[in-house]
Amino acid sequence: MHNEDRASKITRKVNLAAGMEDDFRAVLRRNPMRGRELDQQLTAGLRDVGFRLDGQHLRALLAPVLISPTEVRELTRSVRLLSGLLEQVVELALGSVSFMEQVGVGPNIEEMALNDTPSRISIEFGRYDFIPTSGGPRFIEFNVDSPAGAAFSSLLDAQFTATEPARECGMHSLFPSAPTIDLIVDTLLASYREHAKAVVEKPNVAVVDFDSTPTLPEQQLIVNNLTARGYTAVLADPREFVFDKDDKGLYHKGTRYHLICRRALVPELARRRVLIAPFLHGLRYGDLVCVNPLRSRLAGNKGVLEILSSTAYDRFFTPAENEAKARLLPWTRKLVERKTDYLGREIDLLPFVASRPDKFVLKPGGAFGGQGVVLGPFCDPNEWLRRLDEAVNQGGVVQEYVPVREHKVPLLEGAEMVEQKKYLTLGAFAIRGEYAGCIGRVSDDPVVNVRRGGGVVPVLEVGGRSKTGPIEAARPKRRRTTGRAS
Repeated sequence: MHNEDRASKITRKVNLAAGMEDDFRAVLRRNPMRGRELDQQLTAGLRDVGFRLDGQHLRALLAPVLISPTEVRELTRSVRLLSGLLEQVVELALGSVSFMEQVGVGPNIEEMALNDTPSRISIEFGRYDFIPTSGGPRFIEFNVDSPAGAAFSSLLDAQFTATEPARECGMHSLFPSAPTIDLIVDTLLASYREHAKAVVEKPNVAVVDFDSTPTLPEQQLIVNNLTARGYTAVLADPREFVFDKDDKGLYHKGTRYHLICRRALVPELARRRVLIAPFLHGLRYGDLVCVNPLRSRLAGNKGVLEILSSTAYDRFFTPAENEAKARLLPWTRKLVERKTDYLGREIDLLPFVASRPDKFVLKPGGAFGGQGVVLGPFCDPNEWLRRLDEAVNQGGVVQEYVPVREHKVPLLEGAEMVEQKKYLTLGAFAIRGEYAGCIGRVSDDPVVNVRRGGGVVPVLEVGGRSKTGPIEAARPKRRRTTGRAS
């Protein structure tokens, strides 16, 4: 009876969510101009706190995505599992030349990772991009170097639930999905307190990125939150630091910093390593804590997806992990001339991929933001061969094509509200290895990315979850003593 009641409750919530979506569209149809005003209001809310990308304002669209309690539970299990797998891959790469070669990072990044200061967790913050399907999420990318988007997504979710149309259809009672700045700051401080190199009770915190980075407004919100809590905090360029070898302190404009929130991408640090030598020396030799550590980059290169989707590496994982990753991850291979397995049979990789563009996606090995991604089903056959040749020369990967989900977006045409289908992807944030909410993006382009002209949409959860769970679940567990004599 208990199971029947629980199933009935879940069904009611799913039906409730569907009804809210219908009611919301009805509200916009009754007053289309109000919908346009709300769309502009949400976009202005992001603009007013400085959110831009490549010089353009982020566009918010009135197309909320609702996540059911069942989907939240599945994401919680999936993110926890994938986080554990990625931590294993980092450790294997650090201890094995063959694994490091398979990950596919350059020699500079490899050296930085090998010389990184050890810490209990390699990936404190991550974002795992996925496509929702009828069989559950399929994860197509891991951003574990310096994931962005949590701050503007959290702001958008909260602003949307406060609007009158959201209140009219009951969406104001749902839970904003994306992690808040408070949770991000709580995580930073928890990571510091648990680290062996925590040398002071109240650390000075530097959020570090190059001064030309378009996501600086998000970093500034972290600094503002820390300052409001009474911490000394600064947003600093890595070229501005000085390392003192005598006291092992890392200084910025005369102030010593004990906790580094690294937002600068590792490839950018490696590319400018001579200019930022004092900063890198501080990370390696200083008495300070860095979140995310440099070695997190090892789990972010797309070669990792081959490790997790090839049966050749199954021996490094448990049977349960192998079953789960086969369900969650698309088949992925590095583009080199060789034979490999595909759905249980051996294939000659390059000719096989060349002749079947409808089944595959090409991706650069270390790029981000949708750069260089080619979807075979949307590509001319001759263009596919040309792009395949480029991807091989650039050390790219080929991945099984996962059909992108369509999402209805209300748009104003004249004096009427019409629904237009756009493509949708979601990104699940991982904080200390635990699920911490989602970001939603839509686009006319099936390669969905805000850098390629897409927009962001609110993501709401039907049912609550612990917002401190990601911190609490990842705390070190103390062993109980039984009191018995040995």
